[in-house]
Amino acid sequence: MDRNFFYQKRAEEHQREISRELANRHLLSDGRHDPLTTNQARRLVLRLASVAIAMTVLLLFTMA
Repeated sequence: MDRNFFYQKRAEEHQREISRELANRHLLSDGRHDPLTTNQARRLVLRLASVAIAMTVLLLFTMA
């Protein structure tokens, strides 16, 4: 095997490994989120509670 061919193929393989590693790091960094602040948590709870109440009322009216 030609030495230049070997080095070229090894360099391409190394580049693929680096690209794969960077892609994995990017995917892992996307998974991290900052914790909710108190106001954000309160707003989220109020939205979910209002949706739950509305769904309960609709469910009760459809069963009656």
